[in-house]
Formats: sequence, structure tokens, C-alpha cells
Amino acid sequence: MKVWVRALSFLAVAGLSFGFAAAHASERVTLRLGVVTLRSVSLPVVVFAAVLMGMIAVFLVGLRADLRARERLQRYRHALEDRE
Repeated sequence: MKVWVRALSFLAVAGLSFGFAAAHASERVTLRLGVVTLRSVSLPVVVFAAVLMGMIAVFLVGLRADLRARERLQRYRHALEDRE
């Protein structure tokens, strides 16, 4: 992918994130997390934390699948080398 497309994409996401945070900076919410209740938490903080936790979850699930695929490819390479 071209560098300028990546840069433009990053700027678009950063701009939208900044716009959302600026528009909702005064919004406060109460988080009930089962045992703990957090009062008066900024809405952009809640949204960005949720996005970050989702990204971490996707990374961990993808990492497991990636490691499995790497192991299979390694076994396949060894099988091909043994044939030669």
C-alpha cells in the first residue's frame, strides 16, 4: 500500500477521533462493572478504552490462529525438505 494512503487513513481516523472527543468531552457516564461502579467518567474515555480492549482481544485471538498457521507451515516445510 502506498505511504500516502496510509498517512491519509491515519489522519482521517485521528481527525474523526479528535472530533468525537471534542464533541462529547462534557458528557459524563456511570459505569457499572459488576462489583465496581465508576461515576462521572468521561464518555470519550469509555469509548476509547472499549475500542482499545477490543483491539487487544482481536490481537490475542488472531495471535493464537497465527501461531497455529506458522506451526503448520513449518511442519509442511520440514516435510518438503525430507522429500528432497
